Amino acid sequence: MRRRAVPVWLLAALCVVVLSGCRDNGLHDRNLPLQEARYREQPYPTYQAATNTPVPMAGHYWMRSLTVESIPSRLLVQVGNAEGTLLYALRSERAPYSRLYTPVSQDRWAPFARLN
Repeated sequence: MRRRAVPVWLLAALCVVVLSGCRDNGLHDRNLPLQEARYREQPYPTYQAATNTPVPMAGHYWMRSLTVESIPSRLLVQVGNAEGTLLYALRSERAPYSRLYTPVSQDRWAPFARLN
């Protein structure tokens, strides 16, 4: 009977210690009023919504990514032209391609991801 009393007593003591540490940890004089915080411009990065439409190529639909990758031009070969956009794939790949690219500038390419 005495063995059970020690763990219950210990558990009760731990609860008191843990709960005594609870208090408001807000930043005094730094919190904004709700109305001001609701319409404030966020300092976090936001991303532009994609405005381009999927491009059909090699039996699949492709969507251009907003990122740009650095790839030496010698590693890519032109595989097609879809809706006026020149599309390239890695020289080592054969259809079905895992990714396609379109030129942005010298050795900088915008990747297309396969949608289906």
